[in-house]
Amino acid sequence: MRSRPDLYGIETLSARYLKQTFKPHAHDEYLFGVIDGGVHAVWCRGEMNQVPQGSVVTMRPGDVHHGGAGSEAGWRQRMIYIPEAGMRALLEDITGRAPAGTLDFGAAFHARPGLARRVSALHEVLHASDQTLSRDVALDTLLGGLLCELAPEVSQPPPRGSGRIADAIEYLRSRVEDDVSLEDLCRITGLRRRQTIDAFRRVTGLPPHAWHLQRKVQHVKNLLRTGLSPAEAAAQAGFADQSHMGRHFRAITGITPAAYAKG
Repeated sequence: MRSRPDLYGIETLSARYLKQTFKPHAHDEYLFGVIDGGVHAVWCRGEMNQVPQGSVVTMRPGDVHHGGAGSEAGWRQRMIYIPEAGMRALLEDITGRAPAGTLDFGAAFHARPGLARRVSALHEVLHASDQTLSRDVALDTLLGGLLCELAPEVSQPPPRGSGRIADAIEYLRSRVEDDVSLEDLCRITGLRRRQTIDAFRRVTGLPPHAWHLQRKVQHVKNLLRTGLSPAEAAAQAGFADQSHMGRHFRAITGITPAAYAKG
């Protein structure tokens, strides 16, 4: 379990269970996630469910549930816990209006393999990324995707606008070594979180976290050319460590930092 108090107080969990049995309980938070492997047998909302790999989970605060493994192989799950206050703020930002009552996706479990894969990938960013902007964008994208596919009646976004995107781009360019948040960009653009992400993508072709990562990798390349080691370049470019930098570097350039440094 990892806590993100700076991101609406969310918590993330990535776990594999073989013989775990959960007693009847409920959460104060909204619970969103995905079954990444195996089968989870879980009672919720008055019935027993066999929830296989490729299923999306959407539980309301107070939903009583219990269960365990639905097969000998157990199950793997990725979960996100969002406090009610944080959820209200996120929904108001995404839809442009305050939510009325508790959000309900109509069911607790959804057989949506495509959506499940996207939720899993975004959860990995929320759970493991060392970049604040990446986590910020992942949360908005994940919740926006759930709303669009499972609750389209409440997913209408606020009107489009471009705001001061050029200023936001320059802000990121001048702070390539910093850990920037989406709130920082919203203060510059004068737009909501979702509007800022969408407008940034329209102008640059990339969401802000991906654009910033590219600038960081370019900065690492420049530093490696001066003779710095990959570890030194990672630290100066604002990465948590060399491992994180190396993963992003290879994903963008196709080679390792060490190979690049050798020319």
